[in-house]
Amino acid sequence: MISDVHMSPSVARIVQRWPRRTGVVLPVVLVVLTVLTGLVIAQMKRTATDERLAANVRETVMLDNAVQTTLRWCEWHVIERPQGTVNVAGTAAAPAWRVAANWSDATSLNFPGAALVPGMHGDPACVIEDATCELQPPLSPTGMDTTGCNGIDRRWRKFRITARVRVTAPDLPGGVREAMAQSELRLFVD
Repeated sequence: MISDVHMSPSVARIVQRWPRRTGVVLPVVLVVLTVLTGLVIAQMKRTATDERLAANVRETVMLDNAVQTTLRWCEWHVIERPQGTVNVAGTAAAPAWRVAANWSDATSLNFPGAALVPGMHGDPACVIEDATCELQPPLSPTGMDTTGCNGIDRRWRKFRITARVRVTAPDLPGGVREAMAQSELRLFVD
């Protein structure tokens, strides 16, 4: 039997038994790596979704700017030439802008080839509806001329202007993205 007294320190370390350890570190590290990988993947998906949302908002704002520009062009046209404006009649049941035939070149005001927003080529058009008969008397305290619609002065005019811009959208089922805006003008035409 060898005693510990006669052994050199290095040999005593070799003979000494280490307590048995279980491998806890490896499973803990694997769990932490799995959780971190899941978080990274979720963050990447969120970033991709945020980019799509930002692109959609950008396109919506551009389309709204285009339709508002078209509406202002049409309003200017009516203000400059109220008597010579091509307009259509609508009814309470079917407003003029909802009738597809009213968007044809003969009955609408079109701006073919207009580049409203850089990079967006739409089909800007306006339907101008004569809504003068919707005006209610008395419009003038003196009632100068009562030969117009509803007994009002015939020089009072009301126009409902609907602007539409259509752009191609391959991501949509119909392939077309459309924006509309509407305004009303009341004019005293002398």
